[in-house]
Amino acid sequence: MCSALPVALVQLCATEDAALNRSQAEAWLERAVLEAPGGVRPRLLMLPEVWNAPYAVDRFAAFAEPIPQPGADLTHGPSPSLAMVASLARRHGVAVIAGSIPEQGEAGRIYNTATVVDPRGVLLAKHRKLHLFDVDVPGGICFRESDSLTAGEDLTVLSGSSDPLRTGLQEPPNLGLLICYDIRFPELALLMQQRHGCTLFACPAAFNTTTGPRHWHLVMRARAIDTQCFVLACSSARPQGGGYPSYGHSLVVDPWGTVIAEAGEGEQVLHAQLDLSQVALARQAIPTGNQRRQDVYRLSGAPGLSVHEAAFMKGDCAG
Repeated sequence: MCSALPVALVQLCATEDAALNRSQAEAWLERAVLEAPGGVRPRLLMLPEVWNAPYAVDRFAAFAEPIPQPGADLTHGPSPSLAMVASLARRHGVAVIAGSIPEQGEAGRIYNTATVVDPRGVLLAKHRKLHLFDVDVPGGICFRESDSLTAGEDLTVLSGSSDPLRTGLQEPPNLGLLICYDIRFPELALLMQQRHGCTLFACPAAFNTTTGPRHWHLVMRARAIDTQCFVLACSSARPQGGGYPSYGHSLVVDPWGTVIAEAGEGEQVLHAQLDLSQVALARQAIPTGNQRRQDVYRLSGAPGLSVHEAAFMKGDCAG
């Protein structure tokens, strides 16, 4: 057994060609597995936000794909993008946080939806972005996701196996899914950590060159410190031509708020090893979780809040 989880974040650009986006993503995912430093293959891969389409409100509908319910075998499913991811996951025996793609939902609604695929190519979970990116920064960027997208309503948490012999990990992670703008709301991350036991947050994202320099590192580090969790923040890459000006700089942050791996602006694979024992160490050293004043303030979900839960990280330890 071990406490280290090898991960790889794939930072890439999307084009107006859906088939090209899939083939490029597949090539980068293959590279992430086969060119791992030290020969230690990642057990968990991750893609960025809206990796199968241009990040533009007037393009989401054209690139939207149906996504089945958790438990479905995606290898021959209705989503071409997720079928590619599922086939790769099965081929290499890895789990994939498949970033997010526009989802064709009920009654013609379009969602920004993140998914997790297991090493069998089965959909473990999907998370519809809760907070839509509607901003107007003077002299910077104006963007309104709500012009074409519908907000999700549920939390998504994947629980690590309670049997370490099944995972090979001493501290299997409990994974919480957030999408980009979601991570700006500390109450959400704290609720997922306090009430649902998250130890690792995955945040496919697309901060831009206005918000990125100001907030990207601060927000990701702050959420790691608030929750004493690892944060995987996988960004889309900076485009060479026009289009949405993604910031890049994918990050891996530990529970102490330290950036342990960072990408540049362009397309690349970011490798890191998560020492999952650091979660318990951080929480023992600075026990904020046990020191909150429940007699003064409390954090709770809304009445009727749905929380989608699934098992996560089964299989042998790599390395």
